[in-house]
Amino acid sequence: MKKILKYTGLLISIIMLTVSVVFIALLINVRVVPVKYCIIAAVVLVILTAVTAFTQKWFVPGIITKIIAIIMIVVLIMGSIYLNQTRHMINKITTTQEEKIVMGVYVLNDGGYDSVDMLNNKSIGIGTAVDRESTDELIKKMGAGGFMAEYPEYSNIMELADALLQGQIDAAIMKTSSIEMIDEMGDFTGFASDVKLIYSGEFTIKVATTEENVTDNYLSSDDVINVYISGIDSRGGINEVSRSDVNIIMSINKKTHNILMINTPRDYYVPLSISNGVRDKLTHAGVYGIKCSRNTLEMLYGIQIDYYVKVNFSGFEKIIDSLGGVDVTLDYSATLSQAGNLTVHNGVNHFNGEQALAFARERYAYSDGDRQRGRNQMMIMEAAIKKACSPAIISNYTSVLSEVSKNVITDMSYDFIADLAQTQLNDMAAWNITQISVTGVGSYSSTTYSMPGWSLYIMVPDEESVENAREQIRDNYN
Repeated sequence: MKKILKYTGLLISIIMLTVSVVFIALLINVRVVPVKYCIIAAVVLVILTAVTAFTQKWFVPGIITKIIAIIMIVVLIMGSIYLNQTRHMINKITTTQEEKIVMGVYVLNDGGYDSVDMLNNKSIGIGTAVDRESTDELIKKMGAGGFMAEYPEYSNIMELADALLQGQIDAAIMKTSSIEMIDEMGDFTGFASDVKLIYSGEFTIKVATTEENVTDNYLSSDDVINVYISGIDSRGGINEVSRSDVNIIMSINKKTHNILMINTPRDYYVPLSISNGVRDKLTHAGVYGIKCSRNTLEMLYGIQIDYYVKVNFSGFEKIIDSLGGVDVTLDYSATLSQAGNLTVHNGVNHFNGEQALAFARERYAYSDGDRQRGRNQMMIMEAAIKKACSPAIISNYTSVLSEVSKNVITDMSYDFIADLAQTQLNDMAAWNITQISVTGVGSYSSTTYSMPGWSLYIMVPDEESVENAREQIRDNYN
């Protein structure tokens, strides 16, 4: 019996050594943990394995170390699983250099057309101003089987949508992300439910890199990283082009540990990077790809944006739920009408995913509407970051990883994220976060790049607030 216990203990020691080697190898491979901690972990595990093996010559110490070793083996196996999932998740969301444009053939629900073949020799309207390349590709794809049709041209998507509704054409080729943009227009309310998609094609576009920066004179420093956070509410995939309803720049000074968060309202009336000076709502820039949104904000603030992070806010509530909710401290009380009369109060408010998303979307409950919505969005982002960095994340780590990998993409490299994590773990310094939001005056304009001739609600920028944001960005560099 004594021999059996002894050899069992030695076998457990060998298993523990093997699992320890695998764990340390994964720890080094993930590259998130600083080397000094990897060395300490390796030394501790070798000592524990040696002690377990050595004590097997005695009965009681052997039993005790066997139990400790089995517990350590289970912990190391779980740790190895977490490390492997961490690397897989980061690889999944990083280095995303392409976006997807989905072009579709739309018909009226009651138009009698159920497939694209039924449109042979019919009239299919197309736009001339934007998306022409993707439109031509879709026409080419449809024509591969001998399909033919007439393609009358319209100068913008609103004229195209109007022609479809008036029965002037049998179908229309549009970007799927434009449908809800049309639906927002007062005269076209219900458009999304009046039409149906009967044919589509997917096309990819490149995401901007820092080498393609549109500004000639921008602030630059090795200590400062500017990250653009784009929040979309897309029914399609996270990499599909879509209106950007959340536009936050995080200017991160690694040396001073200051983070400046700048919110730009979705309706901000600014020249787009592709519009040759013609102004449009900032949210519409996302329909042309995150490259357009990113470069437009670079032009507005005179900075280089190093990376983007794209978040699908339809899945954001699942991320919040996986974190166990978030706590937001408010200095006001309000009833949020858009959220089923959710009441928030002065002090600490705990939000689950659904409540956090409703809080981030609400604007009608506030006198300054979009401006407060932007501030709320930054508060939710900050609360989520703090919760993700707290020990509480350990209990539901895998579910958080799963939801993040489904609803977040970025062009940051794995090495860059690993270096950031190592730097933080090395000094464990606290971060000072400052939030600002540029402001403006609500108005209407019929001069927009996306919908020329149609009256749209916009926010005319307050140039003083924009200059103040630029000044605070400059201060963060200093």
